Amino acid sequence: MTDSLGKTRRLGKRLERGGEGEIFALQERPDVIVKWYYPEVLDRRGDELHRKVEAMRELRDAHMTRDVCWPLIRVFDDKHRWIGFAMYRARGVRMGFLAHALLYQRYFPGLDRRQIVDYLIRFVEIVQQLHRAGVCIGDYNLNNIFCVPSTQEVTLIDCDSYQLRMGGTFYSCPVGSPDMTPKEHQGVAFRDIVRTPRSEAFSLAIVLFKCLMLGRHPYDIVGGDDPVRNLRRGNFAYGHGQRDVPQGAWYDLWRELPEPIRDMFVTTFTAGASAPSRRATLSQWHAALTTYRQQLEAGECPRELARPSAKPDSQVVHAR
Repeated sequence: MTDSLGKTRRLGKRLERGGEGEIFALQERPDVIVKWYYPEVLDRRGDELHRKVEAMRELRDAHMTRDVCWPLIRVFDDKHRWIGFAMYRARGVRMGFLAHALLYQRYFPGLDRRQIVDYLIRFVEIVQQLHRAGVCIGDYNLNNIFCVPSTQEVTLIDCDSYQLRMGGTFYSCPVGSPDMTPKEHQGVAFRDIVRTPRSEAFSLAIVLFKCLMLGRHPYDIVGGDDPVRNLRRGNFAYGHGQRDVPQGAWYDLWRELPEPIRDMFVTTFTAGASAPSRRATLSQWHAALTTYRQQLEAGECPRELARPSAKPDSQVVHAR
């Protein structure tokens, strides 16, 4: 493998296999990794991917920091064909472990609400940074967000799928998850969607909810339909006069959130499901989370976490 300067680089062990390519360590540079697209992906979309990665590299120096694993250097095979790119390696563990009723205890020992809020504030700030650069994440996935335990450090990975516009060319995000996708984009092929800050705010709110609720999806209703169907209906179990809230620790997690944050979730996931203008904005989330952190520091809100079981409770209560 060679880099864009023609210098030979030696790959280390394979770290991961994804939908479009493999991730390798780079020998002599433990802080750098390489994404090598599969041959069949390059045959089908190689020119398109190369153009997009080059557009992303143009944005990098002006707008991107080490908080985002952005394409850094082009890489080529021994026949000088473009095969992918190098990027900085993320530190920490996946946010998916943070948003899990049991795994957080293993991967984030001593975790409390203050640390969760610190991660979420930093995450919102990184997404705001991307939006200022005209970039949308599109594919919100807690496994593509890394957190370093006992710090506030957050890093985003798998960024080559992001949506951006450069030089009059629009590059879509061709992937996503239905349970993280707002109602207005449901049933549309991901590569045909044009994400906006309002649609991003909906997906971001789901990330916030799942982390604050230790993995519970906002549209996961006891005895009801699956989350995607509930999302399409705006059928949010929590909040004022709603139904089907899991009893016990799940309800305690919800009840102990500050009322302004609960209200923002309720508005975003009920009226905001069909009306994007009703959704809380990233600036509003940042302000509310910052206030929450101050309340936690002052001892005005409990810092400890309830510990829900791995299986959702079958009982329900009426949240008020």
